[in-house]
Amino acid sequence: MLRITIAETLTEQRWTLEGRLVHPWISELKSNWTRTGTARRERKCVVDLTGVTFIDKSGEKVLTELSKDGAELIATGIYTRHVVDNSERKKSHRRQ
Repeated sequence: MLRITIAETLTEQRWTLEGRLVHPWISELKSNWTRTGTARRERKCVVDLTGVTFIDKSGEKVLTELSKDGAELIATGIYTRHVVDNSERKKSHRRQ
């Protein structure tokens, strides 16, 4: 299960993800991301992964996409931080 909470202020849209970022829930995350794209314009977007317990390959791919779209990924655990670091490296390699 993946819980997605979106909090909005005038300057920021903050996504808090909790649970497992795995294949069955990726389409729901992508759908929400697309749906809120207009509201996100001109604001900082933060995706808080502190409550994520597991990320599969499709989850890694979507994190790379979110990062590429300008999201700032926040991770505190060793595992999640490693996945985020890999996603950010992939993003910068694609720009070159």
